[in-house]
Amino acid sequence: MKSEHLHGALTAFCVGFLFLASAGVWAQEAGAPTHIGVPQDWSDHSLVFTLDGLARNPGLAEREPRIQHQLMQRFPAANSNFFQGADAVSDPATTAGHHRDWNINLVRGRVAPNMSPAKYTYDPGAPPSCANDYVVFGLNVAGKTAGQANLIGVNNLYSGTGGLCGATPSVMFAYNITTSSGGYISVSPVISLDGTKIAFVETLSSSIVFHVLTWTTGQGTIAKAAAPASMTSLSFGATKSTSSSPWIDYENDAAYVAVDGGYIYKITGVFHGTPALSTDPWWPISISGGRITPPVLDSSLGLLMVGSRAGNLYQINVTNGAVATIPIGKGASIVAPPIVDVTNGTTFIVSSTNGHSAVLVETDTATLANTITANIGLGGTSVTIPQPAFTNDYYLGLPDGQIRLCGTGAADDTPWQYAFGFTGATLNVPPAFSQQLLTTTGASCTNWTEFYNPNVSGGTDFFFFGLTQDCTGSGTSGCVIAATTETSPLTTAAVDGGPSGIVIDNYSTAGQASSIYLTAETGSTAYKFTQNGLQ
Repeated sequence: MKSEHLHGALTAFCVGFLFLASAGVWAQEAGAPTHIGVPQDWSDHSLVFTLDGLARNPGLAEREPRIQHQLMQRFPAANSNFFQGADAVSDPATTAGHHRDWNINLVRGRVAPNMSPAKYTYDPGAPPSCANDYVVFGLNVAGKTAGQANLIGVNNLYSGTGGLCGATPSVMFAYNITTSSGGYISVSPVISLDGTKIAFVETLSSSIVFHVLTWTTGQGTIAKAAAPASMTSLSFGATKSTSSSPWIDYENDAAYVAVDGGYIYKITGVFHGTPALSTDPWWPISISGGRITPPVLDSSLGLLMVGSRAGNLYQINVTNGAVATIPIGKGASIVAPPIVDVTNGTTFIVSSTNGHSAVLVETDTATLANTITANIGLGGTSVTIPQPAFTNDYYLGLPDGQIRLCGTGAADDTPWQYAFGFTGATLNVPPAFSQQLLTTTGASCTNWTEFYNPNVSGGTDFFFFGLTQDCTGSGTSGCVIAATTETSPLTTAAVDGGPSGIVIDNYSTAGQASSIYLTAETGSTAYKFTQNGLQ
């Protein structure tokens, strides 16, 4: 049973805090622009918190926009329109009976596996904007091929049957960003707080280029791309970057970017200056001889957490370059970025094998001690274990908060879902729940993403992830999946090869304005599905 008294007290704290901090965090950003919206990208759920922890450490949200965005979305003030823009009435976009999603033919290319598009909400306190809210897709195709666009922005997102924005979405811009033959976008893009700029990495055969693009509406089409008119570019590294999306430190206008050889670079002047490699003598930092995950910054501790395919979790002190490590797995075992709880000082990471099983591991961020290891099936080096997601009750600090994720069967590599509870901030083992998803061994899960929508069935905690094949039987298509409570039926929609990473927009009750965005991993199609029913 949830504690309604605790929920009310903590939500009251949160509401009051938002009024005090909303100006603070954004005003502190270097050269803060006049308009601030909400970028949503791969990194949103790599930082988690609890409300009681924020009450003890209110400065955390002042430094980190991702936390403040989560606060606005999860715990709005009474009568607030944050991420809603409409009264809380039944949502016409979630009424059963019609197929309401849209899709766009990307001609060639797609968002790379385990990577995500990025969404920008122009004003979370106003009705969803057809013109100004947009999603950007960075495609893993060389843009010089027959004029193909590989950075595509789409607006009129809330379109379709009964939609706010008409019948179909619109291509807002479409650029060919390739600066050298064969260059492509292999990792997730990130949007500035004012929405006017996009940071991303172009991978070449033996180096990478960090770009910051200032886009213009109406430039290019998917099949006939425009050349960027305003883009800064920084070339560095001696190898590719195919597994590590950039982490943006909005407060300090910096980015942390990794390359496949195991080096991490710091870039300054990202959105409010000229991008340049940090002059601090310890950058770049070498942590591994192979590919590494996207890094995640705990700004309160000044620690960058990153995993490696070799099976280690690394801790990097960004103020002096000191590196510490803890073994988590063996072989090519860690693909998903770590998740850092900035209020409880813990880090979570998954590995496909530690030599005995696939594992979910919780450790102390500062000391890499007090490690708890949870078995999530047999696993193996040929299995990919995706990033987990936390329930809304975890953010509330309630006793039934959980972490949910995919693993495998106990004796095979069929995909299973698992849920683990907590005692305080300590992971409980064994799992509170486990369930086989498929009986075939060829399919893998994709990353889990969570979104609490208060306007569906009195409040629904959605979890979105995918399977790469066999969703309706052996040899069939992959799919995107919506899950709610542990034992509730799963909702699926066919997506060839399974989905890329998923971004989620609003809990608006306006038609078609509560959705998810992704690309198929086979073929070249971008999709929008409604959160409720995947329609």
